[in-house]
Amino acid sequence: MNQSDWVLSIVTAFYDKAKTDILIGYHFRNIKDFDEHIPRIASFWEMQLFGTTDRKIDPPFDVIRAHMPLGIKRGELGRWLLLFKNTLDEHADHFALKEKWLEKLFFFEGVFLRFLGF
Repeated sequence: MNQSDWVLSIVTAFYDKAKTDILIGYHFRNIKDFDEHIPRIASFWEMQLFGTTDRKIDPPFDVIRAHMPLGIKRGELGRWLLLFKNTLDEHADHFALKEKWLEKLFFFEGVFLRFLGF
């Protein structure tokens, strides 16, 4: 499996859980055609992990601005992180990449906590 397919499989597995989660699922269910965004989200994570992606990115990522209208709460961010870490435990068999992904998750947790005012 190439790196793009690997990242896409993990992102897909994560959002399959997240969309049905009792605490955060409503965020994803309220976005029209959310499944069409999965490859873009996978591209974002490819850029974070490998510095490049095979997919066309248009327009550039603006993670904070994209999430502003959602009104994310601190507990929801914690739940998102927990589900993502669990997904990595279940699907990421390459230890070094799993650790790098976890580092990126913690980085973005800090970004979002600052954005949320915590």
